[in-house]
Amino acid sequence: MRKNPNKTNRFYGGRMLKSDFLNTDENVICIDEAQKRTMNVYKAVMIYLLGGIVGTLWETVLNLVRGDGFVFCNGSLFTPFNFVYGFGALFIILCLRRQTKTWQVFFIGMLGGGAVEYVLSFLEELLMGTRSWDYSTYPLNLNGRTTIPYMFFWGFLCVVVIFLLYMPLDAWLDSLPQKTMRVMAVVFAVIVVADLVLTLGAILRYTARNNGAEALTFIGRLYDRLCDDSFMALRFPSMKVK
Repeated sequence: MRKNPNKTNRFYGGRMLKSDFLNTDENVICIDEAQKRTMNVYKAVMIYLLGGIVGTLWETVLNLVRGDGFVFCNGSLFTPFNFVYGFGALFIILCLRRQTKTWQVFFIGMLGGGAVEYVLSFLEELLMGTRSWDYSTYPLNLNGRTTIPYMFFWGFLCVVVIFLLYMPLDAWLDSLPQKTMRVMAVVFAVIVVADLVLTLGAILRYTARNNGAEALTFIGRLYDRLCDDSFMALRFPSMKVK
């Protein structure tokens, strides 16, 4: 293998990038910055995990600052990964990682963040009969599911994530041994999916129980015993049955 002295420049993401071409007997391998910013399912899982744990810590600190004491903010039964923040972080990076202009990231993030918050609230109430947040008393709210000031916050957060956090995060993920990262991603993905399924089951049973429905199956009775009303109120303090 020998280096080709010829180097080719091309555009990527609005910037001129330099690519080095290495000759082999069979093909030409192109190595450039674009390849370092690729996304795969293993990276997506790791980003979800990091977003989820940061969201849990953020909400916990907010409650402490407000004087509410320690409150469970993970929104799940077993893992510390907040589903909303995990999916939110993944959504932000997948949609905006190719953007290079601050105003575009802010505007798209503002609308996208508000839309995601609104849709998640709507689907939660529609499918499970509960609401985990209600902004009805906040100014400029949209049916209590999101607010315009919060949408501005989402836009600002997207700018911070894309321009300050994503690049070093992506470089750090690339620096990890790929086999190790893949094993970790698969293991944690299985745990998170199992936690999500069990959490949804507990919430559905909690809603049915509060509406007077008796448990008809062994699983329902098990949920009633292990995830009774006091347990659910402790683990999901802001969730209200509609």
